[in-house]
Amino acid sequence: MSSSFYRAFEDRYRGSRELIHERQKIYVPFLEPLKQLYPERKALDVGCGRGEWLEILISNGFDPLGVDLDVGMLEACHALGLPVEQGDALEMLKRLPDNSLTVVSGFHLAEHIPFDVLNELVRQTLRVLKPAGLLILETPNPENLMVGTETFYLDPSHERPIPHLLLSFLAEYCGFHRSKLLRLQEPAGLAEGGAVNLMSVFHGVSPDYAIVAQKQGQVEHLRAFDGAFNRTYGLSLESLANRYDSQVTGTQAQLNELERLIHELHHHHAQTNAQGHQLWQRAADADIRIQGEFGRVNAELDAIRAQNLAYQQQMMALLNSASWRVTHPLRVSKSLAKWSLQQPRRTVRSVLFRSVRFVLNRPGLRLRMSNAIKNHPVLFQRVRQFALAHGLTEPEIGVMPPIPEDSLDHASPRVAHIYSELKQAFERKENR
Repeated sequence: MSSSFYRAFEDRYRGSRELIHERQKIYVPFLEPLKQLYPERKALDVGCGRGEWLEILISNGFDPLGVDLDVGMLEACHALGLPVEQGDALEMLKRLPDNSLTVVSGFHLAEHIPFDVLNELVRQTLRVLKPAGLLILETPNPENLMVGTETFYLDPSHERPIPHLLLSFLAEYCGFHRSKLLRLQEPAGLAEGGAVNLMSVFHGVSPDYAIVAQKQGQVEHLRAFDGAFNRTYGLSLESLANRYDSQVTGTQAQLNELERLIHELHHHHAQTNAQGHQLWQRAADADIRIQGEFGRVNAELDAIRAQNLAYQQQMMALLNSASWRVTHPLRVSKSLAKWSLQQPRRTVRSVLFRSVRFVLNRPGLRLRMSNAIKNHPVLFQRVRQFALAHGLTEPEIGVMPPIPEDSLDHASPRVAHIYSELKQAFERKENR
C-alpha cells in the first residue's frame, strides 16, 4: 500500500487535527500526576501518524518522540517541526533502557499489527516505563455493532477487531498494576441521556475505546491517579440496550395505561349513554304525564267555562224575566229598609224627602213609580202620607184614605212583612 494512499485515506476518515486534539484531551487528567512525580518526562508515541498527540504532550510539559513506518504520515509531523523518526515501534522499544519513559502511547496501532507483536509491545512497554508510568492504547470498539461489522473493515490495513476485554487482560497478564477502560467518541445526545431508538443501540455505543494501564509504583504516587481511574467513560452496548429496553417497557407501560384509559373512556361513555337514555326515558315519561295533566286541567277548565257560561245564561234569563222585574220594587224596598235601619232618623227623613221630591218633580218618573208602588197599598199610603206631611203634595179629592192597620189582616204575608219591618224601623228611629 503506497504511503500517499494511506495519508489520503486518513485525512478523509480520521478527522481534522482540531477534532483529534479535542478528542485526545480526555487523557490529560492521567498526565497531570506524572508532572508532579517526574521533572524529566520522556514519552514515546508509537504509530504517531500526523502527530496530534505529540502536540498535546508538548503543550503539557512532556518530552515526546514519535515513531511511524509510514513516510507519508510523517510528512505532516515534519511540516510542523514535531520530533519524529521513521522506524518499527517494537524495535524502538527494545532499544530503550528500563524505567526510562513516563508514557508510552499508541493510537489506532493495535488493530494494525499481529497479536503476538502486540503482546511483545505491551511487555516491552512495561519494562521501559518508570514506576506509576502509563501505557495508552486506543483502538476501534467492536462493541459498537456498526464498527465491529462494517466500519472496522473500511481500513484495508486492519488485522482484526480487538475486544476491550482482551486488551485489558493482556495488560494485566503482562504485569501492569491496573488498567482502565475508556469508551470514547459516543454521540453527545446519547451521552447526556437522550432518547434511545434501535439504531442507537446498533450505532450509538462508543465507537472507539482505550485501555490506560499503569505500572506498579509507590502507593501515595498511585493514589494521585485515582480520580482519573475511578471515572466512568462512554456508553456500553449493555447500557444502551438496557436504556432501550426500559424505554420500550416504559412506552409499553404508557401504551397499556393509554389502553386502560381508552377502555375506561369507552366504559364511561357507555355508562353515560345508558344514563342519558334513562334520563331521556324519564323526560319522555314526565312529558307524557305533564301532557295528560294538561289535558285533564284543560278539560276541567273547559267544564268550568261551560258551567260559568250556563250560570251567566241563567243569570241573564233571571234578570230578563218578568218575575225579576215585578219583584224589583220589593228588593229595592227591602234594601232601603235595611239601609234605613242603619242610618240616623234625621238622615233617613232627609234622604226620603229628597227622593220623594225628586220623583214628584218628574211627571214621567212619578207616573211609573205610582203604577209600581200601587201594587203595595200600604207602602203607597205611607209614602203618600210622608209627602203630604212634608208639603211635597196636596190632598186630592177622591183619594183613598189612609189604610187602617187592621186592614193588613187581609194583605199577603209578603206585604205584611215589609210593612212590619218599615214600621219597626221608623219606631226605632222615633225612640232614639
